Amino acid sequence: MKTFPLLCAALLASLAAHAETPNVAAPLGVELGKTKCARMTPGPNRVRTGTSPWAGGDTIELRNLDRFKLPGLTKATVNCDNQDTVALVTLNFDRSAMDDVVRKLDARYESKRKTDASAENGYAEWAATNGSIEMLYARDGKGLVVAYWAKGAKAKYFSYSSTSSTSSSSSPRDKQQPAIVSPQGQL
Repeated sequence: MKTFPLLCAALLASLAAHAETPNVAAPLGVELGKTKCARMTPGPNRVRTGTSPWAGGDTIELRNLDRFKLPGLTKATVNCDNQDTVALVTLNFDRSAMDDVVRKLDARYESKRKTDASAENGYAEWAATNGSIEMLYARDGKGLVVAYWAKGAKAKYFSYSSTSSTSSSSSPRDKQQPAIVSPQGQL
């Protein structure tokens, strides 16, 4: 009789340990820094669109956006590194969805920085356990981009320093900008 409550407690502890951590970024069900791109089999809804010049892995565009139930989502792209691991997921939204996107990101992740509402270009950043999230938009633009970076990927692939140790290194403007993804309406 005493073992039943202990078994129930063990089961609850096990379920809690395996529950999704709310601060882990897994946009569209693709966990940053863990999911292998090989897992995303090609088909009509997942199209390989090339190789990411900055990370060395596949670039995959997700085509059936309605299934994610994210109002205003216009494009979703996954960029993998040369180890076949998801380095970046970019989500493009219609500008009309901005308030909803910000509200969802604020509820799920720790806000790090946001530009002033009157700034020429908008920028916001959130922290996740396994990476970071950025939102970029032009004040008068028709869309916005949310970029989910795997932990360390942005620093590894893009250097924004004004000094360079070699004269042959390219600036971030010379590199092609990557593309972004959450299951069932979660960002």
